[in-house]
Amino acid sequence: MHVLFLHTAREWSGTARLFARAGRGISERGAKVTLLVTPDSNVHLAVSPRRDPGQPRHTPIPEPFEIIPFATDGWFFTAARRLRKIFRRWDADAIFVSTDREHLIAATACRLSGNGSVVRWTQAGKKLEMRLSGKWAGRLARTGYLFASETDRRGSAIPKNAIDVSVAEIGIDVSTYPTDGTKPTAAEGDSATDQKQTEPLKYIVCVYDPTSRGRAATAIRTISMLAPRHPNLRLIIVGPGSDDEDLRMQAAALRVLHLVSFLGERDDVVNLMRDAHLGWVVADADTGVYGILDLMALGIPTVASEDGVARRYIANGISGALYPPDDSASTAATVAGMLLREDAREAMGKAARTRVAREFPESEMIEGFDRAANNARTRGRR
Repeated sequence: MHVLFLHTAREWSGTARLFARAGRGISERGAKVTLLVTPDSNVHLAVSPRRDPGQPRHTPIPEPFEIIPFATDGWFFTAARRLRKIFRRWDADAIFVSTDREHLIAATACRLSGNGSVVRWTQAGKKLEMRLSGKWAGRLARTGYLFASETDRRGSAIPKNAIDVSVAEIGIDVSTYPTDGTKPTAAEGDSATDQKQTEPLKYIVCVYDPTSRGRAATAIRTISMLAPRHPNLRLIIVGPGSDDEDLRMQAAALRVLHLVSFLGERDDVVNLMRDAHLGWVVADADTGVYGILDLMALGIPTVASEDGVARRYIANGISGALYPPDDSASTAATVAGMLLREDAREAMGKAARTRVAREFPESEMIEGFDRAANNARTRGRR
């Protein structure tokens, strides 16, 4: 079986990481896997080195699948014709996509080559939404639909001509995550008076994506409310777009710019998380899920809005905390309680790691993708 993954976004995201992990898992089961990514993009840079982008820097890993730079700029039909050559050369059985444009390119290539089927992934916490191009793609080629949970599947309108509808819940391998993160031992200060402070800094690592500016603003407001009673508290915002100037302006307006770090996109996020006292996930969809699972696997209690994907992964009050959206006062009270109760925080961290190991293993996610690929191959034959 030969399986392709087409991912056209330039920025590293949860979906890019998911496709890379699923592709690696399927290839280790004996399938030939090819990952098609935008040339010279952050995704291309992230998957090309011999390391796992979800783990700390310079972690050696094998490369059991092929990575091909594949540009899709311009007219979709031009990209589809080039993709057809790949189908014909390797007799590909299935291709995974996640957007309308990717779906249209892949479906057109299947149609032109006379073989292959499409599997469309819907991001975690989202309903399947297909515009005209996506609906047309579903008619051009036999298509299966893959979801991150049964809830997402039930909440979506599935095309009647779908060849398969299945679930592959995002998961991780907890055994690859360290549990002995190093914490700062002393507070850092800008003056002689500050240097006399002996209480260590407490870091909150906030996982961000370009859709989460409003939720990040809540985190910044919360820090401003907690700062007078917690002068050693620091917020680190990391992820694509987190170095946005508007976020800096919000922090400056609240006079907490010196307490907040805006790191942008990084490839050592897990290392940053290891130093965290708490985790805060404002990202949504696949990126948000991976942020939550990474923090939980490291034994770090996590807070997140109750109106997002976090409800599926965080057991409120047991492995982390959920807060009402756009309610900074309530959020500040929740975070303050977690900061003050050290024993409860450590218990939450242990419960979080146990929960993710038990309920969200990567092996089941890979099984879901493998099953979807096999169903596309068998049910999609012309």
